[in-house]
Amino acid sequence: MAFLNKAVMNSYQFPFPFFIMACQMLVTVIFLEMLRSFGKVVLPAYTWKSARGFLAPSLGYAFHATLSLMALQGMNIPMYSAVKRCTPLVNLVLAVVILRRPLPSLTLTVSVLTITIGCFVAVLGDLTFDGFAYTMGGLSVLAQGLYLTLVQQCAENHCSTLEILQLNSYNTLAPFIIMSLLVGEPEDIVKSSCIKDVGFHVVFWILVSIGSVLNYSLFLCTALNSALTTSLVAVAKSVIQTLVGLFVFGGIKLNSLTAVGIVMNTLGGFMYTYSKYQEKQKPGSKDENFNKIQAGLQPASLQDTQDDRREHDFSGVKIS
Repeated sequence: MAFLNKAVMNSYQFPFPFFIMACQMLVTVIFLEMLRSFGKVVLPAYTWKSARGFLAPSLGYAFHATLSLMALQGMNIPMYSAVKRCTPLVNLVLAVVILRRPLPSLTLTVSVLTITIGCFVAVLGDLTFDGFAYTMGGLSVLAQGLYLTLVQQCAENHCSTLEILQLNSYNTLAPFIIMSLLVGEPEDIVKSSCIKDVGFHVVFWILVSIGSVLNYSLFLCTALNSALTTSLVAVAKSVIQTLVGLFVFGGIKLNSLTAVGIVMNTLGGFMYTYSKYQEKQKPGSKDENFNKIQAGLQPASLQDTQDDRREHDFSGVKIS
């Protein structure tokens, strides 16, 4: 996604984040409604009550998506990936504060701190530092940590992955359209030379389509595992993204600080994997979804939506 976003915004000179996100949400809504109309999926009707219940995660997602695109526009991909690797630290804190989880093990904490410190080390090696872009990137990390944690909370209250995707898409569609109009994106888009380029349209709609699939996979991973695990899987992905980013879109001059930062990020990921493996080997400490199945409950993302269900239930979702 980072490469496609970079291609659209920088290579094709199409820096319109609100319009891009509005198209992505619109495609998702249309696709879900088509599936529901043809009876392929069963989804509760979208109501004002359900919209209010999922408002906080949607706002977090909207801020994250927009700020990420703004950051990527002014940053090279390796440094963008390095900043995004701070998300696990935010999830670690929010899991304790919002979800009332117990403090994580020492090994798990050290692994997340290693990833985060590696991020700062890599940033120190960036010779093309852009203060505004880094600020937007930092804020997007906070927003991503918040929305992933709140999505996990909704999933634990028996809201399926498709429901979460439906609510998030509907809730953010109007704000993205309104913001696009307010900042004058449509006028600039009409004047843009890339709209006559067939190659741009191919890349743009691939970006929009993959973005919808990515949202579903993120919500599914969060529901099946946790916000922390989802963000750490993204860390593993971003290591590869960083390595490829060294050689595309202008690349970056690899120096000792950048190399050390990448190594620390990778080491932190391995430490996390080892920590989770050790926890699962302990008697009576199976993962949360396994415990739900043992108790006769399905994980939220695997739970079938009942035919007699008429609206989303967020009675257990709150920020405390």
